[in-house]
Amino acid sequence: MAITKVAVFDDNKPRRDLLQLLLNSSDGLCCTGAFADCRNVVEKIAVDLPDVILMDIDMPYVNGIEGLKLVRSHYPSVKVLMQTIFEDDDKVFSAIVAGADGYILKKTAPAKLLEAINEVV
Repeated sequence: MAITKVAVFDDNKPRRDLLQLLLNSSDGLCCTGAFADCRNVVEKIAVDLPDVILMDIDMPYVNGIEGLKLVRSHYPSVKVLMQTIFEDDDKVFSAIVAGADGYILKKTAPAKLLEAINEVV
């Protein structure tokens, strides 16, 4: 079975740690890195190119939508699932326009999150 590599970008450290643990303990998935923001996003993901990125929309310095644009310009085949706390239609729409492959709410159950990663692949 092929392993799906997933990178996490989220400014909430406890959430980042939990996502990394969830991914690394799930069959067929592994976390290639967990980052607090999108500064140097292209260089960060180049180290171990993921198949999927879980990208928080609201982060300091470089937000998820700007990070998504950078990923798309350098690695158009990488799938990007945006994550947000609230159903903010404007931000979700901006993310889709920027090339996101989908979005999920942060309150999504772990099983549904894993399902979403597999669906986007």
